[in-house]
Amino acid sequence: MERAKRSTANEAEPGILEPLLTRVDQQELIYIDKNEFRIGRAKDNDEIILDVTISRRHCVFRCEGQGDWTVKDFSSSSTFVNGVAVQPGGAQRVNPGDIVQFGCNEMYKYVFSFAGRGHCVKKPRLDEKVLDTMLTKQRTFAESQECQRKELKDRLEIKHKEQAMLRQQLEELMMQQVAAMDDKENLMRQITVLEGKIEAGNAQEQNLQSMYTELLWKLENERLQFELRINEEKQKWQEALEMSKQEKEMVEVNMKEQMESWREQQQAEWRSMMESKVNAEKTIQAQLLNEKNRLEEKLKETQKALKEQEAKAKTSQAILHANAAAESTVSPSNNCIYVELVDVNQGSEFHVLDTIDLTGFGQNIETNTKEGVFEKVSGIMDEQLTCIICSELFVKATTLNCTHTFCHHCINMWCRKRRECPVCRKPVMSMNRSLVLDNFIESMIENLPTELQNRRKEILQERKVTETKKKRR
Repeated sequence: MERAKRSTANEAEPGILEPLLTRVDQQELIYIDKNEFRIGRAKDNDEIILDVTISRRHCVFRCEGQGDWTVKDFSSSSTFVNGVAVQPGGAQRVNPGDIVQFGCNEMYKYVFSFAGRGHCVKKPRLDEKVLDTMLTKQRTFAESQECQRKELKDRLEIKHKEQAMLRQQLEELMMQQVAAMDDKENLMRQITVLEGKIEAGNAQEQNLQSMYTELLWKLENERLQFELRINEEKQKWQEALEMSKQEKEMVEVNMKEQMESWREQQQAEWRSMMESKVNAEKTIQAQLLNEKNRLEEKLKETQKALKEQEAKAKTSQAILHANAAAESTVSPSNNCIYVELVDVNQGSEFHVLDTIDLTGFGQNIETNTKEGVFEKVSGIMDEQLTCIICSELFVKATTLNCTHTFCHHCINMWCRKRRECPVCRKPVMSMNRSLVLDNFIESMIENLPTELQNRRKEILQERKVTETKKKRR
């Protein structure tokens, strides 16, 4: 017999009594730890009794309040309280000291009492396959005994019927003897024969009765020995189950130690990885700072060259204005200036040597100067400040961990397909905005032609619309 799984809600509380069923032979205890406690052969009962004489749903112990308990019978083999059978489907009150028997087997006779919860020791549950095997063995053994008992009982009943028929024939002959006195000798002879048959039948009946009694005694001994073997086998399974429980606890302890060591190893790896990432970030920051300083130097050189070109243009314009004020002869045409070289030592007159067209000379010098500066700046921007994905100037310049820079929109679209740098194919670990590049590009755009400025505005507007659509999705 195996105890079913108990509810963990009812833990031991000192000073509180709960019902207890103690088997008469003191070999087993049943703790009733629920207000409705089911006993039977099925596996979903609170107490499982593996015996063919016990029904699947045998009985239920129920608390009626204030410590009053009743037992309700649902079995086909009855439940007895103090030797009196409980009505099927009816309830019987039980008091401390009452003897409760499940079925007709006196092996399952228990004394009802109350005991402290602190004495409750829960037994682990055996495997269902073991329970099924034990139940099959018990059922086979009981069927074999029942078959032998039934066969001998049938023989005894047949012999009893034969004896009854012989007695009936004897009575008829006795009646015939009284009625027919003239055939008295023949009847006496028949009576004698019948009496002999009856005596032989009685002897055979007594022999069968003794054989039947011996068979019942033998079957009872075999049943007790079988129950003893079942209990021994059950005890072995119980010990094996307790050993497996200890092994399970040891495995759990080993698993906890392994998990702790694995956790420490993971934490160490995580710390080293974080330190490497921090170092990589510091390297990237240093590279960005170097790039920023390099770009600032280029910007200063460009501004210096631009100022020099502007100074040269202003000097050229001043020379032109001075020459225009000092010219001595102006031709009727507004497009020509005549310059004469005078020999001071000889005091000769002016002689016209050549005519030079200086109209728009100052404008050409200024225009050429600005165009040269713009071409140089445009070359630098096309070479250093252009995204290789969209071939446009950086829009929200973003620098990767490999120090290559792209538009924020372009690199995000690229990373959706593959998480690596488009230039060097290194994995993308981090993205950092470069505000220095953005400010430099915006300041340079202001000095570029109107067409380039309009193109820049169109690109910004397109990127803005695209980002708005993504957010809505």
